[in-house]
Order: sequence, then structure tokens, then C-alpha cells
Amino acid sequence: MNNKPIIKTISLLSFILFSLNIFAHTNEKSQAQLFLLENNKYALTLSVDILHTLKKELSIDGDDIEVIYHLKSLSLIETRTLLKELKSKLSKKSQIIFDGNEENITGLSGLTVAQLRQIIQPNAVLTEYSVELYAVGVMPQNTNTVQLRFAEILGDVILTVSKPAKSFVMSNSKSKVFSTTKSLSSTHDTSFFDTLSAYTYQGFVHIIPKGLDHILFVLALFLFTRKTSTLLWQISAFTLAHTITLALGIFQIVTLPSNIVEPIIALSIVYVAIENIYLQKLSKWRLPMVFAFGLLHGLGFASVLLELGLASEQYVLSFISFNIGVELGQLSVILIAFILTFWCVNKTWYRSRVVIPASIAIGLMASYWFVERVL
Repeated sequence: MNNKPIIKTISLLSFILFSLNIFAHTNEKSQAQLFLLENNKYALTLSVDILHTLKKELSIDGDDIEVIYHLKSLSLIETRTLLKELKSKLSKKSQIIFDGNEENITGLSGLTVAQLRQIIQPNAVLTEYSVELYAVGVMPQNTNTVQLRFAEILGDVILTVSKPAKSFVMSNSKSKVFSTTKSLSSTHDTSFFDTLSAYTYQGFVHIIPKGLDHILFVLALFLFTRKTSTLLWQISAFTLAHTITLALGIFQIVTLPSNIVEPIIALSIVYVAIENIYLQKLSKWRLPMVFAFGLLHGLGFASVLLELGLASEQYVLSFISFNIGVELGQLSVILIAFILTFWCVNKTWYRSRVVIPASIAIGLMASYWFVERVL
């Protein structure tokens, strides 16, 4: 038997998978916190992944290593100019809106040359890539509403708005009583359509393009199944399972640390890939295992949704919309896979030249993730 086509296929698929994104579940969302202070003052803190932001600013196609290499090649003056231009762009492209009137967020401070150079040192770790930028200002008198729009280069931003209260506490005395039930809320309810579209979009992009591990799991299920009915049973079991734990996770009924969930998700992909390689037909354990793995994937979805936050006024709708987005992402993966393989699925060489090489590549990728996530 000539194994060259199989080897070439495995090599090509492995290269594509590793090129897409080695780190599944990377969080590229920026964080912002707006403090509404006394005397009509406000303070804004922006936490951004500086390497990801500079990668966009510099239009670098490579990974973090290439961004770091480029930054190290810059002189002191060039680095200072780069950071000055970045902060200027963020100020000009970001607005704070008082009662519908837009103002640029000016005077962003933070992120010095010394701080950037510390980040790109060889011993720096991924958690050090986050930097904070600050802005303070004064709101117009009698302002009733405030909104924010952030520069496109920051991508999606998770915003927290708080209104700190100051209170003087005399020595050896109790402070005044603070309410734990009253919270700062928006001045108007988000519309049904806005919530539906926003959370559906977030669910979809968590699969395509950000959920490479979930994509590979669904592809592994697809590859070994030639009958539509069998595939539907597996996808239905997976969907039911992750919907259950997504609901239990966001309501904090069931929680597991991500350092446990994420490695097991990687192992679930390895398991399905190995079955694809060594079994000629589906085992009786396939459906129960898919359901069990779906429970774990659901906890992974829940961690993402908890980080995004659910719309307080439309809690159930935001949960359902996110889940709809996830399902649309999964169906899109299956549709693309079907379009690519429908012409050869009944060929005698389909298993030897498509199923086995693709499953080996998927298994290798997932094995890499497992080791990475354990270490």
C-alpha cells in the first residue's frame, strides 16, 4: 500500500491546524471600567492585551513571537513614537457620550517605554501582556446618561460601570449602612433584538473562529459518520449535554476550575480521533461518550458567557441567544465539512485518505493542547 498520500495529507492538515491558532480559548477581549465620581468627575481604566493590540496596529501577520521580535528591533525613540501614536489613535477613535453628545476620550496615560520593554523580555509570561491605560475627565452639569464607544482596534470590550460612594468613618465607630440590593443600572432596557443579535453573535464567534477545539470535536464526529441520521444523533446528544451544563454553569449550580475542564476537553477530542482511526464502525459507547464530553464542553461555554456577563434585564434571553449562536456555529462547521467532502464520502478511499489522516492531525493537535493545558 502506498502511504505517501496519507503522509502528505497528515502533514498538510497538521500544518494548517497549527497555523490557525495554537492556543484555543485565548481571550482577546479588552476590559474597561468607568467610575462615576463625585463633583461630576469620571475615571476610565482600559486593560488591553498590548501585544494583540500592537499586532493590529503594526499589521503583523505572525504570532506573538514576531510582534516581540519587531518591538525589540525598535530604537528608544521609535518605541516612544509608536506608543504615543497608539495612545493618540485610541483617544481619537474612542468616545464618551453624555446625553447623546460625543466627546473624544482625551489624555490617555499609562503604558511607558520601560513597561513595554519589560513585557517583551524573554522571561515574561502571557499574563504580563495586559497593560492599563487611564483617563480622567469632567462630565457636563446635570448629565443624565453616559455611553462609551471604543476604538475598533480594541475589538470587543467588556465594560464595568460603577459609582463609588465615599463615607467618613470615625475612629472606633461603625460606618453608615450601605445597601447590597441597589446597583447602578442602565437608564433604559436593551431592546429584545439588540440582546438577541449581540449574544447570538458572541455564541457564534466563540465557535467560528475562536473555538478551534470545539470545531475539531465536531469535525471528528462528522468524519466517522456517513449516515446523516447517525450524525444527527451524535450532534443532538452533544447539543443537549452542553446546553444542560451551560445553564447549570451560568447559574453557578455546577462549577469546575478551567484548569480541569480545558485539559479534559482536549482529551475528549483525542478520544474521538482515536476511535475514528482504529474502529471500522461506531461503538455502542460512542453516543454516551459524546454526551459526557458535551457536558464538559458546556462548562467551557459557561465560562465564556460568565465573562461576557448576561443582560440583567433579559437574563434568559441572553442565555438562549448565546446558545443559539453556538448551535449556528456548529451547524456551519458541519455544512462546510459536507460541502468539502460530499463528492468523495462514498469513495472506497474516503476512510484511508480522508478520515484517518484528518483524525490523526486532529488527535495530534488535541494532544498538544492537553500537554499545554496541564503544564
